[in-house]
Amino acid sequence: MRYLLILHKGLRADVDALSAAREQDPQGDAAKEYVAVIKALIALQEGREAEYGGKRLTSGPSSYDLRDCAELKVPVFDEYKDDGWPLGPSHRLTYREFDPLPRVEDGRVVADPDAQPYRHVVAFVHRADDPAAVTGDRLGRTRGLLEPELHGLGGGERPSVGPQREGAPTTPHRIPVPGDLLKAAQILRDSPPAGTAPKPAAAPQANVSRPSAPGTSKSKDR
Repeated sequence: MRYLLILHKGLRADVDALSAAREQDPQGDAAKEYVAVIKALIALQEGREAEYGGKRLTSGPSSYDLRDCAELKVPVFDEYKDDGWPLGPSHRLTYREFDPLPRVEDGRVVADPDAQPYRHVVAFVHRADDPAAVTGDRLGRTRGLLEPELHGLGGGERPSVGPQREGAPTTPHRIPVPGDLLKAAQILRDSPPAGTAPKPAAAPQANVSRPSAPGTSKSKDR
C-alpha cells in the first residue's frame, strides 16, 4: 500500500537544513542524517515501515498524549555504551496515519476505493533529544494532559509487525484527517501523480525525492 505524505513544517525545515549542510560537507554527520531520513520517509510512503524497528506510542502522567502516533527507529550513527554494547538505532521518526478522504458524487459523500490513506510525519530527532517531547510540542499538546479526541485509542488493532518483537503493534491507529490538515490532504488527493503535471504552487510536497549518492551534491506550526 502507498500513502500520501504530509510533512510537518518543523520537519520540513529540519530536512531542508540537513540538505543544506550536506551540500557543504557531503561526508559529515548532517549528510548521514539527511540520507537516513529520506530513506525512512520513502519507506513510510511505500508502506515498508516493517523494515525498521518501531513502536506505537502512548501517553503517561508526565508525558505527552501520543496515542495516535508511532515511531520508526532509524539507524544513522553507530553508538555504544561504555562497556562496548551497541545502543541501537540513533534516531526516531514520528508520524500519524489518517483515513483516505471520500469523494462527492451528485451531492453525496461516497467512499473512494482508489483513494490513498495519509501519513503525517512530524519529527526526526536523535533519541537523546526527546523525540516524544518534540512531537508533542509540534502537535500542540500539553505534557500530562490526555487529548479528548483520542479517547478510546489503545493498542491492538491492525498492527504491522516490526523486526524487534513478534506481534508488537508498530503502526499508528488510523484516524480521520484532523481539521487543521484537511486542506493539505485535499490538495494532495487532487494533485496529479508525480510526472504527469506540475502541482499547484500552494500544494505541499506529496512525494519524497530519493537522495543522490553521498558526495554529489525546529517549529511549532502544525
